[in-house]
Amino acid sequence: MTFKTLFSSVLFLLSLCFNINSLNGQVSSRSEKDPKAKATLDLMKKRYESYTSLDIPFTLDLEIPDQPKQVQKGQFTRKGMKYKLVMNQQTVLCDGKSLWVILPKEKEVQINDMPDLQQNEDVLSPEALFSIYKRKDLSYVVLKEFVEKGKSLQQIGFKPIDKMADYSKLELILDKKTGEIISFKAFAKDGSRFLFRFGTPKVNQSIPDVFFQYKKSDYPTFYVEDLRS
Repeated sequence: MTFKTLFSSVLFLLSLCFNINSLNGQVSSRSEKDPKAKATLDLMKKRYESYTSLDIPFTLDLEIPDQPKQVQKGQFTRKGMKYKLVMNQQTVLCDGKSLWVILPKEKEVQINDMPDLQQNEDVLSPEALFSIYKRKDLSYVVLKEFVEKGKSLQQIGFKPIDKMADYSKLELILDKKTGEIISFKAFAKDGSRFLFRFGTPKVNQSIPDVFFQYKKSDYPTFYVEDLRS
């Protein structure tokens, strides 16, 4: 798995967790919808839609076949359709129209159109992270409920309807009472595993739009590849 493929996978998984509009209301009639899971997902939707902004740290555990396990830390910040993702070796900026992937090690910047959640099922955008319950291509069911550190948690499993999908299943753990996302795990068909564990978020902060904008002057020697249509 190349670095760019890995990074695209990370963006896709973040997309599934943090876009508040992707798993519930538009699930295909061919999919399975567990009422208990839907109730918790609706609670999650209500919780995160109430925030004017969200700034949350996370830890990503990467398990790739024939490679040592990797642990990366990151920060995700969102305000409306704008967001910023910072990880060990890359930064992603979205101003609501375009997407900039900045790779300092390669001294490269890649610019793309902002993905359309309604038209692109393989969206590579952190904005889709809280949208998992509206995706048309996933079914979902409660796998188990348990108590951990005094919290009543619910584990929800998702499976792709499309047999050609790159992943075989997804697992989301939520606080059953509050709808808070605790962790998110994806199982790729090539044997890779991606586990996101989320920290305590800061919400409803006043974040200026410039925070989400790309400044060419900050990267004067970087090669820029503009792939916008």
